[in-house]
Amino acid sequence: MSSGILRIEGRDVPVMSEPFNTILEEIASELELRPLLTSIITRACKLLGAHSGAIGLYVPRRHTVQVEAVHQLPLTELGLEFEPGEGLIGKVLANGRPVVVDRYGVLERISLPELRENAVIGVPIHGPGGGLLGVFGIGAPPPRKFGTADLETLSLFARHAAIAIQNAMRYEREKRRTERMTLIAHIARVITAGLEANELVATAAQVIHEHLGYPNVVIPLLYRDEDEEYLLFDGHAGNYGNVMDLSHRMPVTKGVTGSAVLTRNAQIVNDVRKDPRYVPPPIPINVRTELAMPIVLGDEVFGCINIEGLNPFDEDDVASIQIIADHLAVAIKNTSLSREARQAAVMRERQRLARDLHDAVSQALSSISLMSQSIVPAWRRDPAEGERRARRIEELARLAFAEMRALLRELRPDSTGDVGLNSADNAGVGDVKKMGLAAALQRFAFILAPQTPSIRLDFAAYRPQSPSLEERLYLICREALSNAIRHSGAGRLDVSAAVKDDVLMLSIQDNGRGFDVAARAEVINDSPEQGIGLQTMSERAAALGGVCEVQSQPGRGTTVCIRIPLLAMTP
Repeated sequence: MSSGILRIEGRDVPVMSEPFNTILEEIASELELRPLLTSIITRACKLLGAHSGAIGLYVPRRHTVQVEAVHQLPLTELGLEFEPGEGLIGKVLANGRPVVVDRYGVLERISLPELRENAVIGVPIHGPGGGLLGVFGIGAPPPRKFGTADLETLSLFARHAAIAIQNAMRYEREKRRTERMTLIAHIARVITAGLEANELVATAAQVIHEHLGYPNVVIPLLYRDEDEEYLLFDGHAGNYGNVMDLSHRMPVTKGVTGSAVLTRNAQIVNDVRKDPRYVPPPIPINVRTELAMPIVLGDEVFGCINIEGLNPFDEDDVASIQIIADHLAVAIKNTSLSREARQAAVMRERQRLARDLHDAVSQALSSISLMSQSIVPAWRRDPAEGERRARRIEELARLAFAEMRALLRELRPDSTGDVGLNSADNAGVGDVKKMGLAAALQRFAFILAPQTPSIRLDFAAYRPQSPSLEERLYLICREALSNAIRHSGAGRLDVSAAVKDDVLMLSIQDNGRGFDVAARAEVINDSPEQGIGLQTMSERAAALGGVCEVQSQPGRGTTVCIRIPLLAMTP
């Protein structure tokens, strides 16, 4: 196209033959900021018949101008920031008015010394309200010179371009807000995925990078050891993710992230070169800005969202990252509580298995051991008695084997589900459902101690209960009977059960040697494995909403009393 003269606003200005209004319409139709700026600088160069140029946007937080688009200049110019007085753009920023120079090399701190002989023109781009939006910087090789008409043309174009730039910036802000809302919704889905804390933050960092386009994102978690508190940097996203495979740790007293964690406040650094707290990463990457948002819930600090890049952070960045940090804090806390709950469940299951092993197998094996010691003397006195005791040992062994099989099936459930107290193989507990609580206890006592002279059961005032309740009562009574038979040396055992005023009462009394309850409690406290039987009875009674009390004195026997309020039981 050839150049011509167009009278605009009372002045004759040189323009391309392409209609000026057409140019303005075309740039106004572009809503994306970066394509718009590229189109504007290209059109500006054509308007002036110039060879190359750049357009930068003003960065208020740093009082600099950052190059956002270029025309026929090295791409290394993109992203450069010019401070006041630095090169052509910095000269315009410092003066606040246009600059026309016949030789680019006379300016201070130029970024492209190979173009020092070019003539250049720089014009500020002011918004409708008068504030600085950006700067044009345009050049041409000799013999081209820029004059007053060129300055007027570019200034006029800048006024019209400012409107399009402002509209694109508004569109960009709205687009960013939409992206932030999408990001927050995505994060909400991530935190409900049941991930562990380290997997959760690594995934969140990747999502933040992908949705908002931050160049570098990492979410270090706070850990404590004997020497110090430290942040563990792992799961990098963006540029760091491409070059950093290994995690690294940093004391919480260092860095911008450390300040965020210690103060529990967001830290915004829009020029890390001027902040002494900044700690460069192990592998250097071009970084100008940093945002560190602590992950806090109540009095607990879990870590920090750390974002590094080239562009300044604004209020929208801080607000959206704050929301994400709050979501992550709740998710990390829930993960911790879930882990503690699982650990507590495992511990409860171990305690239950210990009780069941003690109730079911340990008692039978102890009786087999005691009875086997007496079988030889009994055989010598009376072969019939010896044979009877041998058959009791055989029956006890079958009982122990059945109980062990039931416990193993609980640990390794088959296709029909877990095997619980109602297992048909659990011979002792299974008797309760078949013949009732009283008869099941009578049978257990006979198997365990056929030589005990007197075992009396009084269930006259007892009212039968649900099978599940009677099975649990059986386990408590079985433990009390086993203790009395194995340890008391009793010649008589009395078992009574009654229901009165919706309270179920059980009593197991023996006339054995007894013991000092207080002294026994001290032994149990020092060595809990010594009192697992007494503890098991108390735990089983408490699980039914009742209590188990043990009364005993040396030489005066022992009485175990169980009271269960039936109104507290779930039907």
